[in-house]
Amino acid sequence: MSINFIKKSISALKWLIIALLTLVLGLFTIVISFLSPKIACLTAVKLWGKLILFFCNIKLNVDGIQNLSDKPLIVMYNHKSFFDIFCFSSFMPYDWRAMMKKELLSFPVFGQAVKIIGHYFVARDGSFEDRREVVKMLKKIKMGRIVFIAPEGTRNPNPGLLEFKTGGFFIARKTDTNIVPMIIHGAGDILDKGSLNIYPGTVNIKFLDEIDVGSYDSNKDGIENLRLDTQKIFNDNI
Repeated sequence: MSINFIKKSISALKWLIIALLTLVLGLFTIVISFLSPKIACLTAVKLWGKLILFFCNIKLNVDGIQNLSDKPLIVMYNHKSFFDIFCFSSFMPYDWRAMMKKELLSFPVFGQAVKIIGHYFVARDGSFEDRREVVKMLKKIKMGRIVFIAPEGTRNPNPGLLEFKTGGFFIARKTDTNIVPMIIHGAGDILDKGSLNIYPGTVNIKFLDEIDVGSYDSNKDGIENLRLDTQKIFNDNI
């Protein structure tokens, strides 16, 4: 029996566990969300993330959590892997939502759960095609939740960063919602690009200081400067 076969078999078992956890806890999330999406986020969703990390033998180190607080914030992160969301789902102490690809709505149970709980959905390339969705996002963010946005617009398993898209910065400035950069190291090593093999490992997450978006003009140039300055902060910390 080859080592490669064993690795594939272990990974297949891990994916089966992820699917079962998503099915069971996704249904649990749907039920709780009818009563309170916040409670669903802080119980069923958090348990989902913790159990996936446990069964996949992934250790998580989190630094700078004090830079978060229970108020409207936009957390921007470098999106390396599917495991990013498993990681931050497992420890977030406050109610949160995320920008997700519309395609995720087609996943059985998971799609229904993320829709009912109130996540936001964008086009496949991370752009904001539907202006009605943008208006909804602006209103909801002002109401006071932490929102996770991947400014690269898509997963980037390669070294470095893709150029940040403008959409998240437009939302941040138009809602006067400060940005907290979240730097992820190690998630790209858990799952190789184009492979289904899941490897054990350690993911390190660091929250940096809050960026005051109010110090930038709300016009096009101000939003662009905010985008460039935020990308520089990421480049300096990756």
